Amino acid sequence: MTRSKGYAGNILRVNLSDGNVDKMPTQVYADLFLGGRGIAAKIYWDEVSPSINAFDPENRLIFVTGPVAGVPGFGGSRWQVCGKSPIHDCFSYCNLGGFWGAELKFAGYDGLVVYGKANKPSYLWIDDDRVEIREATHLVGKGAIYCREKLKEELGKSFRVVAVGAAGDNMVSFASLVADNDATGSSGLGAVMGSKNLKAIAVRGSRRTVEVAHPERVRKLKERLRLEMGDRPTVIMPWLVNPDKAKKDVCQGCIGGCIRVTYEGRGGIKGKFMCQSSIFYQVRAQRYYGELNEVPFEATKLCDDYGVDTYAIETMIMWLSRCYQARLLTEEQAGIPLSKIGSKEFIETLIRRVSHREGFGDVLANGTHKAAETLGSKAQELITDYMTRTGYTSIYGARLYTTTGLFYAMEPRLPIQQLHEVHILIIASLLAGMGAQGFDSSKFIRDVAKKFWGSEIAADFSTYEGKALAAAKIQDRQYAKECLILCDLLWPIFYSRLSEDHVGDPTLESQVYAAVTGRDISEQGLYGIGERVFNLQRAILAREGHKGREHDCLEEFNFTVPLKGDFGNPDCIVPGKDGELFSRKGMVVERDKFERMKDEYYQIRGWDVPTGFQKRDKLEDLNLGEVAEKLASEGLLA
Repeated sequence: MTRSKGYAGNILRVNLSDGNVDKMPTQVYADLFLGGRGIAAKIYWDEVSPSINAFDPENRLIFVTGPVAGVPGFGGSRWQVCGKSPIHDCFSYCNLGGFWGAELKFAGYDGLVVYGKANKPSYLWIDDDRVEIREATHLVGKGAIYCREKLKEELGKSFRVVAVGAAGDNMVSFASLVADNDATGSSGLGAVMGSKNLKAIAVRGSRRTVEVAHPERVRKLKERLRLEMGDRPTVIMPWLVNPDKAKKDVCQGCIGGCIRVTYEGRGGIKGKFMCQSSIFYQVRAQRYYGELNEVPFEATKLCDDYGVDTYAIETMIMWLSRCYQARLLTEEQAGIPLSKIGSKEFIETLIRRVSHREGFGDVLANGTHKAAETLGSKAQELITDYMTRTGYTSIYGARLYTTTGLFYAMEPRLPIQQLHEVHILIIASLLAGMGAQGFDSSKFIRDVAKKFWGSEIAADFSTYEGKALAAAKIQDRQYAKECLILCDLLWPIFYSRLSEDHVGDPTLESQVYAAVTGRDISEQGLYGIGERVFNLQRAILAREGHKGREHDCLEEFNFTVPLKGDFGNPDCIVPGKDGELFSRKGMVVERDKFERMKDEYYQIRGWDVPTGFQKRDKLEDLNLGEVAEKLASEGLLA
């Protein structure tokens, strides 16, 4: 079996129960599933029984990179962790940046599969070919950031570390992973790591370069991307108290940076401060103190160190506030100063009690949905107008962008990569149109939609027409991207500084893959891999209880509660007919049109329209015949 360039060549496997360590060749998976999510999904399909729960020792934690990881200049050093999530006991995933993934590859591994359970608190030490399970008793109960820095102090700064905090130790359902550069991963997989008595994984590699198939093609593509994208200025959030304390931070192999910054707060505390985690407590803190201060930054670092998901905490705080105002929950019952929401005291108490499962924190540690069940129907009613089934808010949702309803309906978690493809194009284009003389943002969006989403009407959010095809194309592209794995804030490249119409080139990803691996592939060929992986994930979820069309649904509030605003687009401005802008504020999803959109989508996918189940012939066309056989034997094919 010939190893393609771009890959380290092996996947490391560690059984924590008996200490066995072995390897298997990456190429067994790479030919059909490429890397990243594709390889992880295939390993999961082969090895994880649908009957076990997330905390069963036989659950796998699959850490995986793609063939572009470690190759500078492409923004391709993202890494993923996949496994069965305790949030809903089914397959899920998270995507992290920074340097840990590339370091794993430099150590000689494209992925790491961890299973079993250590008999005492442990950490995994990987130094090229040397792999050991080491005692971590001294790290129990400590924060993820503390553990990371302590291990780097003990082992050497050249090690990269991913760890869990107290929330992971105590199997909080929404516990996160935290790595170098404060890269974080959600889906409750920090709890799975904690359930295995695994506190951290420290890795160091001596192979500092990745061998590529066509060095000259790689060089030219890097230069083209640099020219395509230009210099990217550091974006400083306006709510920072001391903007001069923020500095641009980049991941390994970045093209030119994004909105990622490191901030230094009071007392010398430093850390990543960007996206949702930087604002989840900002409004409440400003309302409480009556001014901008550093409490939102400190709240973010608290969540990182305890190892909890800020998305889950944000929606939990909203529910707690409503329960307190409705007198369904008192401060004495909760053991949390609910009258001081927005204060540092409140967020410190909440995060500590949840992470250590103290008092009512033990109830909250199972997630807001389950906590609401314990307080009864009135408390449950307080989440019905905003919370998704995984405990998040519906950002960039179907009431705003229509297409994204299909993403929410079919993914086991917040489908942020797919959502970003729609939202970033619309918002970035509208902002460019406001700031650039002679730039016709309306025409640009329609031109991009035609080239990337299948039709101009896909960018008309006054109609449901064209959205099913757009959704399928976006999913296939994003799944291919999640196999490579390319940065979500850089790819796909919609805007080109080199083309006359400024519309980007959708073949760039396939060109990068071919130049790095030596395996020539067309744009459609790469999307075909994305479609294969998407269908494999669909099959996994079917075996774990997803009942096709019956479960391809949206929360009721999407159909009944008018849209008030959205993150990054408070006025809900979108393009409509012929590119004319309008606001979707006050609108809802039209149930009958959404169902007809699903009909069209299932036809495009080659699935059964009445049930939403997959069909044998389609799976066989995707080289998933073995998957079809298993689904058929379990009555899960149409």
